[in-house]
Order: sequence, then C-alpha cells, then structure tokens
Amino acid sequence: MTNSDIPAYRVQLLPAPMVIAADGLPVENSHVVEIVFPGDTIDTTLGKVNTIVGPGTAKIIVEDATYRGISLC
Repeated sequence: MTNSDIPAYRVQLLPAPMVIAADGLPVENSHVVEIVFPGDTIDTTLGKVNTIVGPGTAKIIVEDATYRGISLC
C-alpha cells in the first residue's frame, strides 16, 4: 500500500479514543491501539521532570490493516 492509498484517518481522544474518517464520522471495525507523545526531560528546581515536546500520534487497526503515525484531533 503506498502513501496515496492510505485513507485519511485521525484519532479523536474525547469522549473516548476513536478512529475518525476524513468525513468526520467514526470508522467501523477500528481500534486505537496506542497513543504516543514525544517526550523529553527538563531540569527544574525540584529535579528532572518529564514533559511532552510535540504532537501525539496513534497506532490504529482498521479491519485487518494496521496504521502508524495517525494524527490526533
């Protein structure tokens, strides 16, 4: 499957994580498997603290296909 063949999916977090199609409707037979936020540590007066440094992405399954790097909305 080439990049142009991948449907335009996004992941909506609230009220529960769900896969959303380009038309804004939930995708049947889909599951959000994992959500990842890029992180880093910063130094504070209380020591090192983990922090998010960029937008999150999700790994989803739609029917029998797995997609990674799906944007959150």
